[in-house]
Amino acid sequence: MENLSADVRDYLRLRYDAAKLRGVEGLSVFFGRVMAFTVVCFTGLAALLFGGFALAYLLGQQLGSDAAGFAIVGGGFLIIALLVYALRKRFFVNTLVRFFVQLFFDEKKD
Repeated sequence: MENLSADVRDYLRLRYDAAKLRGVEGLSVFFGRVMAFTVVCFTGLAALLFGGFALAYLLGQQLGSDAAGFAIVGGGFLIIALLVYALRKRFFVNTLVRFFVQLFFDEKKD
């Protein structure tokens, strides 16, 4: 009976250690992806910003008014922002839910 009790304690300890390791793995994957996503977003935003300035100046030269070029580019960005807001659940919420379910609940098949 003592061997059974010791085996159960060892089993429970091993299960607890395995759960901790899965949690650490999940968190490290999560934070790694968040960091990569952050770097990609900042780089993309910088490219979008400079591209927007270039397009605004180009349109301004073509129209003869920098203000008109900037207004057109600003309006284009506003339309894109409204579309992203309207489709936020489809693109962001559902995608994030699937990502978290996959990250924390899918078992790896090694």
